[in-house]
Amino acid sequence: MALPSDTLVHSLGHNALGKIDIAVQSVLLAIVFVFVGLRLWSRRLQWVPLQLNDLLIMVATFFMVGRYMVEIIMVVVCGMGLHSTEVAQVGGSEIFVQFNQLTYAGDLLWVTVIALIQLSVLAYYVHNFGQRTITLPAYVIMSLCSALWVAGSFATAFLCTPPKRIWLADTPGHCGDRKMLHTGINASETILSFFIVILPIPLIWGIPLSKTRKTSLACIQVLGLGIVAIIAICMKMEFDLDPKDSTYGSARKSILSCIVPLLGIIVACLPTLEPAIQRMFKISALPSPVRASIHDPTFARYWKTTVLPGRGMEESEMPLVTLTQPFVAKMSYLAPGNIQVTSHWEVHSSRSSARLDRSPVRQA
Repeated sequence: MALPSDTLVHSLGHNALGKIDIAVQSVLLAIVFVFVGLRLWSRRLQWVPLQLNDLLIMVATFFMVGRYMVEIIMVVVCGMGLHSTEVAQVGGSEIFVQFNQLTYAGDLLWVTVIALIQLSVLAYYVHNFGQRTITLPAYVIMSLCSALWVAGSFATAFLCTPPKRIWLADTPGHCGDRKMLHTGINASETILSFFIVILPIPLIWGIPLSKTRKTSLACIQVLGLGIVAIIAICMKMEFDLDPKDSTYGSARKSILSCIVPLLGIIVACLPTLEPAIQRMFKISALPSPVRASIHDPTFARYWKTTVLPGRGMEESEMPLVTLTQPFVAKMSYLAPGNIQVTSHWEVHSSRSSARLDRSPVRQA
């Protein structure tokens, strides 16, 4: 059955802001699916079970899909992106009730997704960095993020008493200041996100890594700071919204606000993708020197590293190490036994026939 010609669905043709909003979210959400899939594949390639940070990102992606559906309905059905005068002429005053209901649901989902992403990044720090200089601040910020999540969700859900008054203005009750609420939440998210981004910088730049790896980590930090800047811009746009033209102003804000959680998921996945990239391109995507890999925090969690003296060896400049697997690791997914690395060594993979040679004789 065809829709009548005077519905807001048919107004989508000249709804430029609405179409931009849907296009931006669709492209970024597709990229999110790719990165989350690569993250899970990397865990499988490493024979590592899913960690808490992986589960939090998966849940955040699930809620982000829900918010994406809410945004599509707001554009297609409620005319978000069009001026309120046109929306009222075509859809009547009832359309604003549905628009306010969807805005209410979208705000709750946004606060939830941002909190899950922040907690996932902090859980990744705790799991992969054993230094107290990282873990203690990470736990403190996790507590603050959780508190902000609960407070922001509660304040958004009960901005009006009863909540029904949010979308039905003639309902008896009272409401708080929505603009001040959103400003407070955005300001808090900006501050917390900034500290989350800069938290591992001193440790990362103190580890001996190759220029390629340090460049990639710097790009991740820049993307994280970019997200912080976008949140700050959204906070400013909150003051520019015209309450008499909510459908048009909300679309302008939504284009930026939707980028924050989507880019956040992508940035949270970037540090975990190296195994999948290596498998896809058959090369080391982020090469690093041998000494850096020995001091890798995750590596040290399963292996005890003993540096052997190089006296009497022809290549004394190459450190010789013995990697001893603890009893706990032997009982898990890691293969039992020890690995002794000398100046002439070979590494045979238990999952494939690939072999790495480091013998000067073989390379000759």
